[in-house]
Amino acid sequence: RVEKFVSSAKMFTKTSVIKIYASTLYERWFAEASENCNQANILALIILDGLVNDVRKLPYVRIHTGEVRLLSVLSNIQMESTNAILQGWPLHMVVADLVEQLGYALREFYALNGGTRVHLIPTWAIQVFALCAVLVIVALLVEWYIVRRKLNVNRSMSAIQLHNGKSKTHLMF
Repeated sequence: RVEKFVSSAKMFTKTSVIKIYASTLYERWFAEASENCNQANILALIILDGLVNDVRKLPYVRIHTGEVRLLSVLSNIQMESTNAILQGWPLHMVVADLVEQLGYALREFYALNGGTRVHLIPTWAIQVFALCAVLVIVALLVEWYIVRRKLNVNRSMSAIQLHNGKSKTHLMF
């Protein structure tokens, strides 16, 4: 059936034919299931054109789902599975890795209620950093005021003999 479908669509590229075929299969297999089930259905196609380790023939991994919010995660999994096949992984390990990655993606998808994980610096960390920066600036100003300004006022040249090699900070303490 795949060869018949591909040969009937000569004007398309192989990747677009695979996308169309995956969406057609998905609609055929999961049409009734989507009405009764509130979880996302995923169709994974692995198409090998020739031998597994033959780099002249590119393998195609296509993952199709009806859930639009999963597409960005699934495209990354597709590329990783294709690279694993091209690197010469055994096919059963590629399928096992594909299923494992899909499981992690679905678990995170449902744990976040369909949202995506945000990898940003938390606001409390930004506030702590700002507080530390302000404290450093205050400490520098206080040190500058004590050492540079206050020492000149309280010191009389006749009472203290300046020795070569001693700084104002050393004289202060």
